[in-house]
Amino acid sequence: MKLKYDFVINRVANSLVAVPVGEAKGFSGYIKLNETGAFIFEKLKTDTSKEEITDSLLSEFDGCTRPQAEKTVDNFLEKLKAADMLL
Repeated sequence: MKLKYDFVINRVANSLVAVPVGEAKGFSGYIKLNETGAFIFEKLKTDTSKEEITDSLLSEFDGCTRPQAEKTVDNFLEKLKAADMLL
């Protein structure tokens, strides 16, 4: 799976935001992200699996357990699916 649109992530006033670039028909505005969300968003710029994202999350964030990482990834992906942002 991967993001349907191209995004760039920027830090704006101590917040991380994802802004669509190029042909983002049907999507306008921006998405406010936390550090974990931005990390997952970056992984979804290329075709990847839920398991690969979870494994990467575990490698990147110390103290994160597999159940926590799986729940975080599942919740984030569900929100993106509900917003029709995944291919």
